[in-house]
Amino acid sequence: MSSEAKDEATEPKEEGEGDEDEDEDDDEDEDGKGDNSAAKTPVSLLQELYVRRGVTPKYDLVQIEGQVHEPTFKYRVTVGEFVATGCGQSKKKAKHCAAKSILDKLIGAQNSGKAPVGQPTIPDLATEILSPYDDGIQGNPVGLLQELCMSRRWPPPTYDLSHEEGLPHERSFTIKCIIEGKHIEVGAGKSKKLAKRQAANKMIQRLRDQPVENEDAFAHIDDDMLAQGHPHRESFKCSTNHSQQVAKFHRNLKAVQGELLASLSSLALSDSSEHVARLQGIGEEQHFEVVYVDIEEVAKSGRLQCLVQLSTVPVAVCFGDGDDAESAQEAAALNALDYLQMMIK
Repeated sequence: MSSEAKDEATEPKEEGEGDEDEDEDDDEDEDGKGDNSAAKTPVSLLQELYVRRGVTPKYDLVQIEGQVHEPTFKYRVTVGEFVATGCGQSKKKAKHCAAKSILDKLIGAQNSGKAPVGQPTIPDLATEILSPYDDGIQGNPVGLLQELCMSRRWPPPTYDLSHEEGLPHERSFTIKCIIEGKHIEVGAGKSKKLAKRQAANKMIQRLRDQPVENEDAFAHIDDDMLAQGHPHRESFKCSTNHSQQVAKFHRNLKAVQGELLASLSSLALSDSSEHVARLQGIGEEQHFEVVYVDIEEVAKSGRLQCLVQLSTVPVAVCFGDGDDAESAQEAAALNALDYLQMMIK
C-alpha cells in the first residue's frame, strides 16, 4: 500500500461533516484507471502521468497547525527533482492542493523548455483541472447562513437532498436549502457537502438582496465574525409587530397541552440536570427545533461559549458557557428552559 493509501485509510472524519465524508471523492480514480477526463483530479492526473514510467508521486504530511477542532494540514509532494506543498482543512484537500501546485511547476518547466529528461508531457487539461473540494466559495457559507437567520429571528434553514445521479465514482448531488418554507435555493456538486455549500451560498446572496426588518442592524453584521461563529451582539429595536409576536407566543404557550411543558412550570431548574435532553424533549413535544451553535471565540475567563436557538415565533436565542462544549450547551439549555418557564407562568 502506498503512503497515500495509508493516509487515506487512517484519516479521521472532519468535525461537523458527519456521514457526508462518505460522499466525498474517495480517490477511486487516483490510481490512474479510467480515461474520463471529467472525473480526473490533481492527484489522479499526476499519478496517471508518472505511474507509466514507474514513478510514484510521494506525499508527506509535514505540518498540522490551527485549533484542535479546525486544523490545517500541510502536505509535500515529491516527483523526481520537483517538490511542492499544499494546505487544506483535511488531508485530502491538502494533497490535492499539493498535486495541483506541482502540476503547475511541471507545466512551467515544460513551457520554458527546462523539463528534465523523462518528464511526461503534461496535457493542457492540467491547467484547468480542479480539486473535487474546490468550489470557489470562501469560508463556511452553511454557518454564515445559520447566523444570518438568527439575526433575522428566523428558524434555521433546512436542507433536502432532491436529486442524486451518476456512477459511483462520478456522482452528482442536488440539495435544496429552505427557509420558512418560502425561500428556496438549489445547489449542486460532486458531494452532498459541496451541494449544501452551494445552496447555502446562493441563499445568502438572495437574503442580502431582500429588504428585512431591522435593516440597519443586519447591514452592520461583520462577515468575518459570522463566518467564525461569533455571536452578533448588536441590539435590536423591538418593533410593535415584534412585541405583538412575543405576546402571542406567551398566550399560546400558556394555553398548549403537554406533559413535559406542564412539568417545567413547577420544576426547580437549579436543582435539576440533563437540561439538553429536557429541552430537546419539550421541543419535540411542542414542535419547535432546538439548534446549538458553538462559538469559536473563547471567553476572557477561558470558558467555552454556546448559543441555543429555538425555532419558536419569534425565534428565541439563549447563551451559555462552560469549561467544555458539553457543559456550555447544558448552560445554554438551562437558560432556554428558564425562559420557557417564565413564559408559561
